Amino acid sequence: MTSRNICFISPEYWPLAGGTGAYIYYLSNELMKNGYNTNIVTGSNQNLDVQVNRQLKVYFQKIPKIPVIKSFMLAEASYRKLNSIRNTANIDITHPQLPLTPSFAVPPRFGKTIVCTVHSTWKGEAEAIGGEPYSRLNANEKFLVSFNWFLRFFEVGMIKRASRVIAVSDFTRQELRKYYNIPENRIRVIHNGVNTHKFQPAKDKQKIKAELGLNPDDITILSVGRLYARKGLFTLIEAMPSVVKRFKNAKFVISGKGQSDEMAKLNTHAERLGVKDNIIFTGYYPDKKLPKLYQAADVFAFSTFYEHHPFAVLEALATGLPVVTTTVGGIAETIKTGKNGLLVNPFNSKQFSDAILYLFEHQTEAAEMGIKARKTIVEQYDWSIVVKEAMRVYEEALHDV
Repeated sequence: MTSRNICFISPEYWPLAGGTGAYIYYLSNELMKNGYNTNIVTGSNQNLDVQVNRQLKVYFQKIPKIPVIKSFMLAEASYRKLNSIRNTANIDITHPQLPLTPSFAVPPRFGKTIVCTVHSTWKGEAEAIGGEPYSRLNANEKFLVSFNWFLRFFEVGMIKRASRVIAVSDFTRQELRKYYNIPENRIRVIHNGVNTHKFQPAKDKQKIKAELGLNPDDITILSVGRLYARKGLFTLIEAMPSVVKRFKNAKFVISGKGQSDEMAKLNTHAERLGVKDNIIFTGYYPDKKLPKLYQAADVFAFSTFYEHHPFAVLEALATGLPVVTTTVGGIAETIKTGKNGLLVNPFNSKQFSDAILYLFEHQTEAAEMGIKARKTIVEQYDWSIVVKEAMRVYEEALHDV
C-alpha cells in the first residue's frame, strides 16, 4: 500500500457544518484506512494545531463566521500556514474544495500536485437564484449575485491550477465545461458518498419519534438543509395545505440553520397559507443526532431548485426513506423516479404535494422505494467505494508530475 501525504483545505470540517465538511471528514477517514497521512486546514473560532493521531493533523485557523468573507479569510490564513509547513509536511496532493477555496489559498509550488473537488459553481448558483425575488435572498446570496465576477475570478484561478478536477456529479462536469471551458480530460466525475453504518433504517420508528419529542401518531415529512433560497422551501410550504387537508396529523420538520431573518420569512409564508402549526423548525441539528432525525421521518421531502449531489438526499436514501425531490442537478443521476424515489419539477408545489400524498396513500410502494433506496446507496455510494475512485484520480495527477 502506497503511503501518500494529502492536504485538504476547507472552510468546514469539524464539527460538521455542511456538505463540504462532511465530504472532508468521511473521505479523509477512508484515506487514512488506506495508508494516507492527512493534513486539514480549516476554519475555526481559534488558531490551533492538533495532532489527532499518527496520520491526521488539523490546522484550525481563526476566521469570522460570515459566509463568503470567511472563505477569503481562510484562504489568507491557509496561504501562511501552508508556507510554514512546506518543508516539513512533504505534501504529495493538495486538495482544495471549490467554490469555497479561492486560488490564493495554496502558495505557488506547494506540494507535488493539486486536485480540487467542485461541489458547485459560483456561476451556476448565481444563474439559479437570479430569478428569485430579491427579498427572499439572504445577504450572502445578494453578494453572490452582485459580485459573481469577483468570486469567479478566484474560483477559476484554482481550477486552472489543478491537475485534475473532481466533479461531484455529471451535472457538475457539464457546468465546468459550459461556464469555464475546462478540458474534458482533466475532469473526473466522482459522486459524493454516505456512511451506511451511521445512516441506517429505523428498527422502531415510533420509539424514535417519541425520543425526539415528536408525536408518534403524527406522520412526519422531513427536510434537511440550510435555509437558503435555492433549497426551495417556499415551494415546500406551498405544497403543505393539500397534504394537511388530507392528513390533519401531518407534521413538516424543517432542519437547518439560516441567517437572521430567513426562518421568519418562511414562518410568515406558512402563516399566510394556514400551515404554520404544521411546521417544526429545528434550527441546526447536531451531526451526531442527525441519523435519528432521519429515522423518525416517514417521508423525506427536498424541494431544491439548484443542487449538484446533495448529502441530505443520500443520507435519506441510506436511511431507507421514500424520497420526494426535484429533477435538478445531479439528483436524477442517483434517483430513478418510481423506483428508489419520486422526482418532480422544481417550483411545482402541486406536483410536490401530489407525490407526498401518493407515498402516504400507497404505503406498499413507498416501502419498496425505501428498500431500493437503501440498496442503491450500499451498492454504489458507500464511502469505501468512493475513496477508491478518489485514490485513482490522485495517482493520475501524480503520474503527470
